[in-house]
Parts: sequence; C-alpha cells; structure tokens
Amino acid sequence: MVRRNLRSLAVFVVMIVGVLAEPASAKVYVSFYSVQTSFTRLRSVHAFVTLKGTLDSDGRTIEENYGFSAKTSDPSFLFRSVPQTMLIEKPDYIQRANYHFSVPVSDETYHKIVKEVQTWWHDPTYQWNIDKRNCVTFVGVVAQMSGLKADFPPKLMRKPRNYLDHIAELNPGVAVLPAP
Repeated sequence: MVRRNLRSLAVFVVMIVGVLAEPASAKVYVSFYSVQTSFTRLRSVHAFVTLKGTLDSDGRTIEENYGFSAKTSDPSFLFRSVPQTMLIEKPDYIQRANYHFSVPVSDETYHKIVKEVQTWWHDPTYQWNIDKRNCVTFVGVVAQMSGLKADFPPKLMRKPRNYLDHIAELNPGVAVLPAP
C-alpha cells in the first residue's frame, strides 16, 4: 500500500515537473499511436504520430499525421531495404488506433519535426528497412525531437505498441496526458 502511494506520488511529481518545464506557449501537441495487425483491412502493425493545435507565430491550425512505411507490399521488404513513403491516415483509422500519450511542443520544434518528416519521406537514402528504419524508429526519432527520452531496443523494433509503452515507461509523466 505504501509502495503504491509512493509510486503514485512520484508519477504526480514527475507530471507536474514535466508540465512546468514545457514552454507555456506550446499549443501544438504531438500524439503517439500504434495499430495492431488488421487482416480485414490488410494492414500490418504500425506506429504513427499526429500533430494538432495552433501555432503561436501565425495562429495557423495544425492537424497532421505521419507514419513511415514501405512503399511496396512486395514480400521482398522482409529481406532488404525498399523505397519509403509516409502514410497519412484518415480520421476513422486514428480513432481506432491505440493512443499512447501526447506532448506539447513549441512552434520551433513543430517546424523541425515537419522538416524531419519531409527528409524521411523524400530522401532516397532513408529507405524503409524492417529492422533498422521503420515506423517504430520514426516515432522514436519524433519522440526524441519532442524532448522525450527514447532508445531503440532491437527486440521492440517490430512491435509498435510495446515500443510506445516502453517510451512511456522511460517518460512516466507523459502517459497521464489525455488524448487530444
């Protein structure tokens, strides 16, 4: 009982410190999602991010989402690097996905993330690879850019839900933020 109360207190303190450490003007939130395999929709496991809010600099409303993926469904992607793309998900797909956590970011960080998205999407040296550069590594990089601790354990690189749960464990305060 005492341990549970101490753990709850520790999570609360981390949450408060995290909120106080964030820039007060941040109005754009980066949210992290995972999807398990869907045979009915012919989709495999996936991780992606949404960016929602309003930019302080110009008042522009932001509602974007990005998920790094192989451009081909050819089985060769299991054995070699292949051309990449960014999947832009529809609202119903996002609603059915597993929401993990959200973090506020500054306008500057938002613009850096969008630039990184464009690099992953269009730079031919950023080919998709099932174990080295996939949707999981993409959301991990976005997490780091958002100010979160993120690492890349090889055993989690094909497990989006487990990976995002791992990131939440590395950053205890983020898991308590509600879905946007």
